[in-house]
Amino acid sequence: MNLSEKISRILHPKERVLRTIWRVEKGGTVNYLIGTAHFFPYHFRISLKRLLGKTKRALFEGPLDSPSMDLVVLQGSSGKGSLEIYEALDVKTIQGIKEKTGGLFADSSPFPPFLPPRKGKTDPLREHFEKLSPWLAFFNIWTSYLKTKGWEGSVDLEAFEAAKKMGREIHFLETIEEQIRVLEQIPLERMIRFLQKVNHWDEYSDAYVQVYLRGALADWMAGTSDFPSRCSPVIDNRDKVFYERMQPFLQKGETAVFLGAPHLWGVNRMLESDGHLVKQLQEESE
Repeated sequence: MNLSEKISRILHPKERVLRTIWRVEKGGTVNYLIGTAHFFPYHFRISLKRLLGKTKRALFEGPLDSPSMDLVVLQGSSGKGSLEIYEALDVKTIQGIKEKTGGLFADSSPFPPFLPPRKGKTDPLREHFEKLSPWLAFFNIWTSYLKTKGWEGSVDLEAFEAAKKMGREIHFLETIEEQIRVLEQIPLERMIRFLQKVNHWDEYSDAYVQVYLRGALADWMAGTSDFPSRCSPVIDNRDKVFYERMQPFLQKGETAVFLGAPHLWGVNRMLESDGHLVKQLQEESE
């Protein structure tokens, strides 16, 4: 940690240096590819402001405004629900999920736990899966867990807000409808398997933080392979879509492309194959 980082840490204890930035150059044209964390316990506002100071436009995976997020919830709340996930979980896993989500699925019954359950009483977690589509049910649980650990930040949202304040052009590489269709393709088996590992969530999330802060992409890819959305419909297939749609902006230069960190492995390979010089930045000033 250099002197400026030490001073920043004192003045902004929740602020960190963003190390998931790659400089992309071809024919004298320079762009930046940034691996984001959709949820994170620290902030990167200073790094993002410095980065966006070098660019004219910012690209994001998809819309991040409130109406778009409302549409996601509306879409995920329609349909037949996802009771098959709940029914695949044993009692120990169900109890573990309830303990990890800060009372989200706590029993609201006023009766003491040693009394026999009332007839007709339903499990709040079961109701959760009955009402929501598989992907929304899962991510609601996961984000609720992260909030209990103090994960209030989002690199995507911080970059989006910074770009707006700085007057940068903002473009999205997907529509919200496309993103929802992708989420619907996450295999149920992957969600069930991850939920069944609830006792390892703390270990998983803590390791995730350390690897992301180091910008160690290879370690990050290996350590997150079990997460439900680390599947071909979400990663591999979309890498190609993102790469194709970002081309007109890369040709202009001075573009910052913000993609979820799992996409960087594939997109970087495509950039290199097309003759771009791709270099990870170790210091904010580079």
